[in-house]
Amino acid sequence: MDNENNMTKERLSMEGLWQESGGTASAETFRELVRMGNRIGKAERKKRGLRAAMYAAGVASALAAVALVTFSLTRRSYEISPLECTRNIVAEYGKTSSVTLSDGTAININSGSTLLYPETFNAGSRVVFLTGEGNFSVAKDPKRPFTVKTAHMDIEALGTSFCVKSYVGEKTIRTTLKEGKVRVTIPSAGNKSYILEPDMQLVYTPSKKTVSIARVDAKKVMGWEDGFLSFTNASFPEIAAVLERRFDVSLNYDTEKMRQNALNVRFMPDETLDDVLNVLTLLLPGSRYKKDGERIFWEF
Repeated sequence: MDNENNMTKERLSMEGLWQESGGTASAETFRELVRMGNRIGKAERKKRGLRAAMYAAGVASALAAVALVTFSLTRRSYEISPLECTRNIVAEYGKTSSVTLSDGTAININSGSTLLYPETFNAGSRVVFLTGEGNFSVAKDPKRPFTVKTAHMDIEALGTSFCVKSYVGEKTIRTTLKEGKVRVTIPSAGNKSYILEPDMQLVYTPSKKTVSIARVDAKKVMGWEDGFLSFTNASFPEIAAVLERRFDVSLNYDTEKMRQNALNVRFMPDETLDDVLNVLTLLLPGSRYKKDGERIFWEF
């Protein structure tokens, strides 16, 4: 309990300092925090397990603070505050994490993601906060709707399976329904709501306040929890962002040259980073890459 209280205080302190400084949460912020944690963890594992655990707790607290700041910067009012969520799970770059909530809802979050949730839900609703990507298998409870809140979108379900993708710094936010029904509400677009049916995906672009809905294969979209990587009409920057999170690397490339590509490709769970990069060079004739530790330089 003392550890939870300390983490909560640290999150509050960090959020206050961030707001006073006028800082902004970004994908690079999250990336650097994760990499710092990974470097600390690797070094401390060579020493004593207790110290490594202490550092890991601090990094998890810092990453949870990034999630809190993300929600505070949206300037939205929440009927339930993210600060009421005393628990969190973090998936570092190169890893995924899972949790089963007090109501039986099972959640898997993808690399570079944070989930904030209460120890127990109240009598009237079930609310969690997500930055990043998560697959949700919601326990049925008609009297208490289950809501996933992101920086720009709320997804409400009674009992269903769906995926939410809302990474800091990315241009679009996506909700994909596998089974059941969900209601997607977008506060920044006049609180418009949309009902999705299975194998439908809603894509919201905050900068343009535009919404598109298309039919997809939800099983493939949610296949990352089994190790698959699937891309449909994806640009190279979109693919690069996923690879950075999956393999904990940094991809460097000329954004102007790589912006217009639309690639369709699916990778199996056992394919390595080099396997993926070699396939991409075939899909992008004339391109090549070179590696320098955790940095990859893409040339075209």
